[in-house]
Amino acid sequence: MTATVNPPEIAVSHSIRPDVNREFLAISCPRGWEDVEKIKNRVLTFEGRKFTFTGWNSDRNEAFFARPLHTYSLQIATIGR
Repeated sequence: MTATVNPPEIAVSHSIRPDVNREFLAISCPRGWEDVEKIKNRVLTFEGRKFTFTGWNSDRNEAFFARPLHTYSLQIATIGR
């Protein structure tokens, strides 16, 4: 028998704001900045689209990632191992 390790996953809330031409992911960070610090320099892929960190709300302990609505790719580089 063999097992496969899935890539890391995180629960998100997705929203679209056509008025600002962006879509957002909100991520719960129950330990506040300690959680945010672990993900803020990451690129999140959601349904094949890439999102980058835009900020966080310390009152609600949520981190926010965003991407332009009508852009097919962000300027993202891959870090070698």
